[in-house]
Amino acid sequence: MKVFRAIIRAFLAAPLAAWLVCLCTAAAAQTPAPAQRISITIVDENGAVVPDAQITIQESDKPALRLSADFSGHAAYSIAAPSPYSIRVTKPGFYESVTQEADPLARDIRIVLTHEQMLVQQVDVSASSAEIDTQEVSDKLTLALPEIINIPYATSRDIRNLLPYFPGVVQDQYGQIHIAGSETWATLDLLDNFDIRSPISGQLAMRFSADAVRSIDQETTRYPVQYGRSTGGVLAFFTGMGDNKFRFNATDFLPSFHDANGIRFDKVVPRVTFTGPVVRDRAWFFDGMEFEYDNIYIRELPEGENTNQLARGSNLFRVQFNATPRNIINTGLLFNDYHSPYDGIGSLTPRSSTTHTDILAWLPYIRDQHTFHNGALLDLGLGITRFRTGYEPHTGPPYALTPELSQGSYFETLTSSSQRVEANALFYFPPLHWLGRHDLQAGLDLDRIGYDEAYQRDPVNYLREDRTLLRQSTFPAYEPFTRHNVESGLYVQDRWTPRTGLLFEPGLRVDFDEIISSPVVSPRLAVVYSPKRAVNTTKISAGVGIYYEHTQLEYLARALAGTRYDTYYAADGITPTTPPLPTTFTYNDESLKEAHALNWSIGIEHRLPHAIYVKANYIQKEVSHEFTYVNQQSPALSGNYVLTNRREDDDSLVSIEARHSFSGNYTLFGAYTHSLAHTNAAIDYFPSISYLGPQQSGPLSWDTPNRVLSWGWLPFYVPWFKKNWDFVYTFDWHTGFPFTSINANREVVGAANGQRFPNYKSFSPGLEWRFHFRGMYLGLRGILENINNSGNYATVNNVLDSPQYGQFTEPSGRALTARIRLIQSKK
Repeated sequence: MKVFRAIIRAFLAAPLAAWLVCLCTAAAAQTPAPAQRISITIVDENGAVVPDAQITIQESDKPALRLSADFSGHAAYSIAAPSPYSIRVTKPGFYESVTQEADPLARDIRIVLTHEQMLVQQVDVSASSAEIDTQEVSDKLTLALPEIINIPYATSRDIRNLLPYFPGVVQDQYGQIHIAGSETWATLDLLDNFDIRSPISGQLAMRFSADAVRSIDQETTRYPVQYGRSTGGVLAFFTGMGDNKFRFNATDFLPSFHDANGIRFDKVVPRVTFTGPVVRDRAWFFDGMEFEYDNIYIRELPEGENTNQLARGSNLFRVQFNATPRNIINTGLLFNDYHSPYDGIGSLTPRSSTTHTDILAWLPYIRDQHTFHNGALLDLGLGITRFRTGYEPHTGPPYALTPELSQGSYFETLTSSSQRVEANALFYFPPLHWLGRHDLQAGLDLDRIGYDEAYQRDPVNYLREDRTLLRQSTFPAYEPFTRHNVESGLYVQDRWTPRTGLLFEPGLRVDFDEIISSPVVSPRLAVVYSPKRAVNTTKISAGVGIYYEHTQLEYLARALAGTRYDTYYAADGITPTTPPLPTTFTYNDESLKEAHALNWSIGIEHRLPHAIYVKANYIQKEVSHEFTYVNQQSPALSGNYVLTNRREDDDSLVSIEARHSFSGNYTLFGAYTHSLAHTNAAIDYFPSISYLGPQQSGPLSWDTPNRVLSWGWLPFYVPWFKKNWDFVYTFDWHTGFPFTSINANREVVGAANGQRFPNYKSFSPGLEWRFHFRGMYLGLRGILENINNSGNYATVNNVLDSPQYGQFTEPSGRALTARIRLIQSKK
């Protein structure tokens, strides 16, 4: 396998570097395109360029000419005769634009595509229909505004709960997102092209209103070198912006209730967006605010130990200012506040063993986009992501872990802050014509990450079933620690179209890291082919590349958390049978390497009769040199755990999707995925509370080999209902998640992740009624979530020493939820 990787790297890197150097030299010497050609520019309603729009030119008695706008929203073409012709421009997430009588003498044409709006104040436009984009080489799938509004995902106030409705995306029982079998921190999460992952854990930790999101892009393979330092894929959130009309939207001001030992108040999650002009035709603002109050009730816990009142909120404020028609400045501020007095409560964690948790996070950012007269575009961005996290336990007896549940006051107090300062620059060259068309781009990324943490830890007691003491862990005091890292990356990429229906996308990226000081090179190559007789109806894509990971700082933080001493006791729970056994976590910068993945894939898209689009993908991803701690005294349970690069993951995904859009923007979607996520390091060791035992291979805890997914919305044509009713639904079935069996000492028993939860299955149908009230057009929706009343458990007792071993708890159950939203307000 190492030889195969080396061959792939050499095969890709040297030819790609030579290719890109030749193209840069040719770009400097190119001559302008002939004057008789017609140039078209695609912009949105605020003057920002719209890349990759699909353009259809139709002359009388001529076959239709299909084009794609480049990175800077430009395209060029020649007409055969000086007579009027039509231009149709489409892109998902925008209303289509149709020009019936274009002037054949015009040499520069500017077309405005208007974003789809949540507040529909015009009915004489049509949303862009789904089409095969022959200029897209990745497996990109977009959930645009219609999907965000209409898919009735569970608890539809957290945008993260919508993400599992991408095939290949799995949300584990802790709410974390995994793409094509990857760790959650291996996915690059972007908000308006800024990294919003936690600087330490790498998780998607920033929250923002679902109503603030205009579209979500998910890419798993063949994604461009612009996206670096991620082996798992990309999730890109794009938020809204105002225009020359003041618009107001409000959603979910009504509280929800659920049946849990009686009808109980569940939560209230009001969301408000307000947009409009600051200076008409020059500057606009967008503000999206949400607030959530949850009354969490755990039916398995006794009264007085089973509730939590959680409050959180977020606000995203954005302003776009067009300094000139060619220079656009976007600035924004995202703010998060989270307060949970009994954080972590669950069927195995009573309220007394939780923590009082507060989290503040914010992201100010600015982006400047300048378009040059020759079609080149420069994009500059600067953002600062900062998290402040603190939790403290409640007063009570010492913390203990029994075979059934935890008890006593939690053992740890934490104060932490982390920050990421990121700057990026991306330059799109004007198109180069040399053996076809070349769209070249080059960029630079710079990040500085810093964090500091302070822990205070009390003893942890491990009890037998008879409640005698089995083991006690103690943690000597230590000084707070700080750490930082600087990351930088350079990349260049070409999109070469030698002829219609054939596209090559070679790219080369070089990354530098302060902790792992050796530079790493990521060559990638992808190709798209459409048969001449089936252009825009059939597309075959394939690609191979090396994808490097960022340095996962959470692993390094474990080595700075001090020493743990474990003392074991006889059956009486009083007599020590061992002296305090030390356990330490250490690492050496010079011995570490950067994890990387060899990702190769092939996909096909085809348009069937009646505008049914089908897509199939196969992805194979082999991840090497991942971080994992190895006990140097194994098979002993205590000892020195050293950070190494010995972990290797093997992920594969086969997906088949079908989609059909009806008139009126109604949609049906269905998919089947076969996914495997395996590793040679299924046990993750921690310096505080951790599973113990020799390392093993096995599935990862989110491995879901089989999944069937479907969603959609349709007109509800029933005689006694009027036409302003819609039927909506989601259906999800997948293999249950794996879990590991342990004993009371938290030693792994049997195969790691050798057991599984029951299969997950949920069908959630609903109806939405649209009606007028006092000049407002409103939508009232009711959803029967999990109408089949499948258990869909979140927790299991995995301690073999407990008589409750294998008992699954915290089922999702059946629920009735409602939503009311403003569709249109009085003009």
